[in-house]
Amino acid sequence: MNTNIIKLAGQFIFVAFALGLVPALYINSELDRIETQYNRNIQQSSYNQIEYSSHKLKDIIREIAISIPTLAQSKTLLKAIKHPTTDNTESVEDLWNMLALGQKYYSQIRYLDLDGNEVIRVNYNEGTSETVPSPKLQNKSSRDYFKKAQSLNIGQVSAYGIDLEIENGKIVQPLIPAFRIMTPVATAKNQILGYFIVNLSMSDIYQQLQYEKQVTQTLPILLNRSGHIIMDTDLESAFGHLLPNRADKTFAITQPELWAEIQNHASGSYLEGESWYIYTDVAPDIQQITEPLYMVLKVENRQFNKLYNSEIRSTIEQSIALGIIIFLLSSGFVLWNYTHKKNSIESQLATAAMNGMSALVITDRNNRIIKVNQEFTRISGYTIDEVRGRQPSMFASGKYNQEFYINMWAVIRDNGMWEGEVINKRKDGSLITEILRIQAIKDKLGVIQFYVASFVDISRHKELEKRLRDLSEKDALAGCWNRRKFDNELRDECLRTTRYPDKIESCLAILDIDHFKRINDMHGHDHGDEVIQTVAKVLQRECRETDFVARIGGEEFGIILPHTSTNEAYCVLNRLRIAIHVELEYKVTISGGVTNITDNAKTNYKCADLALYDAKTNGRDTICIFLDEEINQIA
Repeated sequence: MNTNIIKLAGQFIFVAFALGLVPALYINSELDRIETQYNRNIQQSSYNQIEYSSHKLKDIIREIAISIPTLAQSKTLLKAIKHPTTDNTESVEDLWNMLALGQKYYSQIRYLDLDGNEVIRVNYNEGTSETVPSPKLQNKSSRDYFKKAQSLNIGQVSAYGIDLEIENGKIVQPLIPAFRIMTPVATAKNQILGYFIVNLSMSDIYQQLQYEKQVTQTLPILLNRSGHIIMDTDLESAFGHLLPNRADKTFAITQPELWAEIQNHASGSYLEGESWYIYTDVAPDIQQITEPLYMVLKVENRQFNKLYNSEIRSTIEQSIALGIIIFLLSSGFVLWNYTHKKNSIESQLATAAMNGMSALVITDRNNRIIKVNQEFTRISGYTIDEVRGRQPSMFASGKYNQEFYINMWAVIRDNGMWEGEVINKRKDGSLITEILRIQAIKDKLGVIQFYVASFVDISRHKELEKRLRDLSEKDALAGCWNRRKFDNELRDECLRTTRYPDKIESCLAILDIDHFKRINDMHGHDHGDEVIQTVAKVLQRECRETDFVARIGGEEFGIILPHTSTNEAYCVLNRLRIAIHVELEYKVTISGGVTNITDNAKTNYKCADLALYDAKTNGRDTICIFLDEEINQIA
């Protein structure tokens, strides 16, 4: 008796192991996939922050740098330099005070003569602009940024980088980070008279780098070429390259492995313990910055914890359910095997049924259903009385052609078994994604007598995969595609254009909401978000099915128009411009730039950006075209 018990226990363990091996491997792979997807989504969310912050910093500096030559060569300033009367000087001071109050980024606006003496200077701080009286003007000839200004050619605009405010040779306390941009002031006869230098408040600019859709609401750290912090939410450890008592506060010392990664790669990610570091060098994208400027974002919080825990819990519940099924099937097999002969066709049928992972469907040699289990009824909604005598083709979803089923049955005929992922239909008409296994049961003569199909419902996992994919490719605010997806689509369209140059003509358009900062300042960021959502809704509604719409910046949208000439794209963009104007009750306008798509995505984007700049320069609320062939004329 004891021998029989041991034998049955051994059979039970063997069957349970055989039945549980595939589900165990499946559960293990699911757990690995969830963890991988979780880490990928944290990185993706952080990349969005870095991309937004670097793009925002580039836009701010570019806009200011564009205006610097105009201010430096203004007739008002040149007149005050040539004829330094009180009225002429006060005219310049009034103009600069208005500029500082309007822009808010300018902390200092100065004109220095050839000897480095401050001739005119305006300071701005916390909503107040004031002119510095002559007795308080200083000589800056010993400062490094003045020496750099002396090396500039006429018309050249350059930045000194992020520095500290220094008055009368001493660093201002508390620390005031400043970003200096400078250009020579010259006469019409190309004679340099002095230098126009502005200090930008890095504290104000830094706050604009916050990505509003970032769950953690963090700001990236800015590092210089030596690894010293030059901007952070807390400046306690910053500017070690200027303050001797902080010289060791550098990533090269405190984070040597991370610093080595930053030095060896232009951008990327680095995992240290439970923290992710996402980094990039923003200097190559900002023309005025000549030295490396690294942006580093540290991510500690589990931003997708709820979704992550939900998937883990679902997988654990599924593994428990599979364990119970395996236990019941193993027990049933052992009991059945105890009273029946192992070599009968019925025994083979039972063994095949045991090998199914979950729901079971058994058909005869003519592929007519003769038996299903309770799990099948629960998943599909059909009872045995509703399906008995019918063929499994009644569950077909219509997503596969006849060739798919022909190949499937050919594999079953040749190998005796087929496994794969399929989409079928439930009783209520909804679709179900399954991992399906079909096995042929043969008699001693090798003639097929039965077919056993077993499957596991993985629909929920597929839905979660789609949701996670949308999180990485969709813009959460606008509801359209995001910048990363846009870049990939533009690259693919460039490849198609290159492959079929005589057949495919496509266009790229960049749209920008006019005066968007003014909208935010007047009505608040919530209203600004509503404007972005409305513009995105109109673009997706009014664009053609073949067009690709994405939000590529704060208030900037990109559209890829396949099989479209520039004239046709111009008409489409004007129609979109009018539709948005009407939708927003004539209170908001957009400007746009259009270009033809060639084999170089970077050049295409630059051409569209130049066209957008032309539209902004021409008074906004208009569409301009800039073709790739025109880029050579301004290069």
